[in-house]
Amino acid sequence: MKLDFFSILGVIIVFIVLVFWLGQSLWIYLDARNKNNRFAILWGILGLFNCPIPLIVYLIVTRGNEKKCPNCKKAVERNMVICPHCGYSLGKACKSCGAFMEEDWEYCPHCSTKYEKGDN
Repeated sequence: MKLDFFSILGVIIVFIVLVFWLGQSLWIYLDARNKNNRFAILWGILGLFNCPIPLIVYLIVTRGNEKKCPNCKKAVERNMVICPHCGYSLGKACKSCGAFMEEDWEYCPHCSTKYEKGDN
């Protein structure tokens, strides 16, 4: 049996698509696991269903809860009061309910407690 150019090209293209498809699923799983996402295995399985739709969905869903620290520029969760990388103050905790508040907020959006200047 003689292999022609188009047969070899077809095998190479199928191989590249399979590597990308499996690599996408593996990357999604490893990224979710590194972020301590309790659904990491489900994200990885979702990555096997289609290419590249699950990757796009994963990036949109998981990156929406992050912001960058103004000091060290590393990703931190939106509700963190202190950057775990450099210790920079990202906001404050409500004195009444403990919910996250931005530094310039005067009222807690969760319990309506007024925050006075100088309160910590």
